[in-house]
Amino acid sequence: MSRLTDLLDKTQTSSPGIGFVASRQAAATPDIAVIGRVSATELADDSALADSPADALLVTLDASDGSAASRVGDALSDRLWGARVGSASADHATALKDAGCDFIVFDPEGTAAAVLNDDALGKVIAVGFDEPEFDEDEARAIRTLDIDCALLTPTDGLLPLTVQKLLIIQKMRGIVRKRAIVNVPAEIGKSEIETLRNAGVAAIAVSLAEVGEDIQRIRDDIANLPRRKSQSTRGANTPRVGFGGGSASTEDFDEDDE
Repeated sequence: MSRLTDLLDKTQTSSPGIGFVASRQAAATPDIAVIGRVSATELADDSALADSPADALLVTLDASDGSAASRVGDALSDRLWGARVGSASADHATALKDAGCDFIVFDPEGTAAAVLNDDALGKVIAVGFDEPEFDEDEARAIRTLDIDCALLTPTDGLLPLTVQKLLIIQKMRGIVRKRAIVNVPAEIGKSEIETLRNAGVAAIAVSLAEVGEDIQRIRDDIANLPRRKSQSTRGANTPRVGFGGGSASTEDFDEDDE
């Protein structure tokens, strides 16, 4: 298991407790993780980005720059980081892992299926909100693939976060049944973060160049989120969608499998 998937699993199972020890544990495991998006060029131009308080960094690499991975690996040697690639061969994925990359975010078209065989490398499939619906057979196929997470990107922007957009996020989570990461704008507020957390989103990804020092405000907002509502509080008949371990219980999707 990659360090990213381990982190996201912990965010899905963390719950506030009582006392000093519990508060320290809560600080170590946020309710929803923050992933800082940055390009290799931005990282080279501003070394301070490597010290961002984000839980992980997602670095966009130029496919034509063969040495970019090693340079990024040197700059982020003590950080949890992943690579955003349009497509990847098995050799490319291996080179990224050797450079210290923990996970890759890829488009399904053009990415070698052999990439999914590497258990040590986290695999995140990129999905846009405007993509055509999967039929049931395609959905079942995606569920069985060794993919850890899905990066969801609203093509018309997340804000304002409407019920309709939240329904789409939940629908896409229901299709792929993977840990969900959502691309968000720098101006996202505490209420939107809480809504995404309550909807089961495991992480948000924000551009470091756009958010600047305000990323600490996002971290503080997450640290000060109200306690998750228990299942009994939401209602005994409220359907649950569980993705912490990359698969859902039969209770979550009984109707889909009939």
